[in-house]
Order: sequence, then C-alpha cells, then structure tokens
Amino acid sequence: MIRKMLRMLLLLFIAGTYGCASADQLQTYLVAANDAGSNGEAVVGRDCASVPVSFVSKLDFPSKYEGSGAARDELNSDANERYKDATDAITGYEKGLVAIANRYVKSRSDSTGRCFVVWLRKWARDGALLGQSTTHTGKSVRKWALASISAAYFRVKHESPDLFHGQESDQKIIESWIKTIADLVIQEWPVDVATKKINNHYYWAAWSLVASGLAVDDRKYFEYGLSIYHLFENQITEEGLLPNELLRRSRALNYHAYALSPLVMIAAFAHYNEVSVSTGKNSALTKLAETVFHGLSDPKSFESLTGAKQEISLNSATNYAWLEPYCAVATCSTAMLFEVDKRRPLQSTRMGGDLTAMFSKGLTK
Repeated sequence: MIRKMLRMLLLLFIAGTYGCASADQLQTYLVAANDAGSNGEAVVGRDCASVPVSFVSKLDFPSKYEGSGAARDELNSDANERYKDATDAITGYEKGLVAIANRYVKSRSDSTGRCFVVWLRKWARDGALLGQSTTHTGKSVRKWALASISAAYFRVKHESPDLFHGQESDQKIIESWIKTIADLVIQEWPVDVATKKINNHYYWAAWSLVASGLAVDDRKYFEYGLSIYHLFENQITEEGLLPNELLRRSRALNYHAYALSPLVMIAAFAHYNEVSVSTGKNSALTKLAETVFHGLSDPKSFESLTGAKQEISLNSATNYAWLEPYCAVATCSTAMLFEVDKRRPLQSTRMGGDLTAMFSKGLTK
C-alpha cells in the first residue's frame, strides 16, 4: 500500500513539474526514477533482470567426466551436478547478457541498451572472472565466458556504435576488463604445446580471442586466435576428421560437432574483417563441416572408426547452430540448406546469440 501511494505521489509530482505530460512520458520518468537505485548502479528499465552476483572467486570446478578413462567420455552425474552448481552465476551471466544483446539489437530500446551496459559494467568493475584457474575446467569456463561476453559486446557495438556516447568511461572499464580476461586466456591456452593437446578447447579459446580482438579493436587477440585456427587446418585429415576428437570414443561425433562451432565463427569473422580464410571445397573447414553433417545424419561411420555407439547431444545449438555462419561464408549443400532453414532461428550463447538474425544482416560481408 505504501509503495502504491509513493508511486501515485511521484506521478503527481512529475505531472506538476512537467505540465501536461502524457501517460507514456510519465511512465518514462517513473522508470528512470525507480532505476536510479540506492547504489547508483545506473538507470535501467524494469524489464532489466538483476545482474547475477559477480564471480570473483577462484575458477575451481570439477569436470563432468571426473573419474572417466583416457577417452573422457563417461559422464559422472555427481560431478556434473557439482559443476552446474559451482558455475551457476557464470552460466546465468552468459545467457542473460546474450539475451539482452539479442533484445537490444532487435528493439533498439534505450532501456535495454542501458541494461546491457549495466550488466557489463557491474562484472567489469568487480573484476569478475579474473580469479586463479586451479583446474582445467576452470580454464575452460573462463574462455567460454569470454566468448559469450565478447561476441555479445561486439555485436551490439557493431549494430549500435553510439550506445556508449556520453558513457566513454564505462566503455573504457568494460574493454579493459575484456582485455584482462583475454590476456589470461592466452596464458592458459599457449600455442607452443604438443599437437596432441590441441583440441576443441583450444578452438573455443581461439574464438573467444578473435571475438575479443574485434570487440576491443586490438589486433593482438585476433591474430592469436587465427594462429590456433591455422593449427586446426594442419590437424584435419583428408577424411575431415580430427584425431584428438576421435579419441573421445562414444562422444567422438559430438566433439567433432562441438569443435566445429568456434572454427566456423572464426572463419566467418575473419571474412568480416577482410582476412582470407579458406572455405573452398577442399578447405579444412569444409572437410570438417561435411564430415560432421553426414555423421549427424548417419553416425555409423563414427561408430566404425571408434568401435563405440555414439552419444549424440540433443542440443541443437551444438549440432546445427554452426550451419548459419557456415552457409554465410561457404557453399552449403542442398541438404545443409534444408536443415538450416528447417531449424531457424539458430541460436548459441557462446557463438553470440541469435545467429540467424546476425548473419541475415550480412555481418560477414
């Protein structure tokens, strides 16, 4: 009751202050007043969800394959639950930020734009995701989060370069934070390692750095990501297979598809940045894309290669989201075009959000 009375008094005060204001104008003023908040964290609309608590702890997470053999293909349900609990804030932040970016690009709503800035600024100011990574999974989570953050930030910045007009100090804080995370990712995923260690994790690190380089306009990160991409090109076999992903036995097909997603995004954004990456008929990317696509249609080839029945992900983002950027920069078969059209809109948080909307606008042209 008290809240309602205060709201009515505020509306009456605004009406008296601003004269014969319309209902929409009054609502705008009210939202601004409500959003200022006691902590001064900025003006956002009521449709802006609360920012998840900044993750400033060590990145110490268990692997969902904890206790599995060398193939790392047996899911440990207990470890998986512990992993989900420990990373809940980070996962929520990734999904929330990308969802806000999707909404802003579509609506160009001022309140949604402010919300996007607030979400970024909060974690940037708190130094989130900068803790020591004490496990391999911790390192993995950092670069996955960087991919989501940088891709969303670049997309919004690309679509609306004036969003930070008058908020340059916020932009500086955010971009400095992204650079700091990117520097840690470079340290954690060095390219001067044995070939047997270069796998899907490296490809996701590469994509996170390519996205970061474009997001903060720093060629260093972009080039580092491309250097990992070139390692992939040297790894692919004539049959379009990745030897290190084949070792995952029952999950070999799944991890080929998972590895393909960041590689396709790197190729697409390289094209956007006018950097030549081969996507022709005999290119490494095309070989892998065709192998994955045929494998998803008929897993028997992977079962023959690995001697294990394939555990195929039910996640459409893992299996097919890559088709949207791939068809933007390479020649897709009739079957691929049918599949991508059937599944639109294709979306993936760590690839930047609504990929159908992103590439339908010619982002790579």
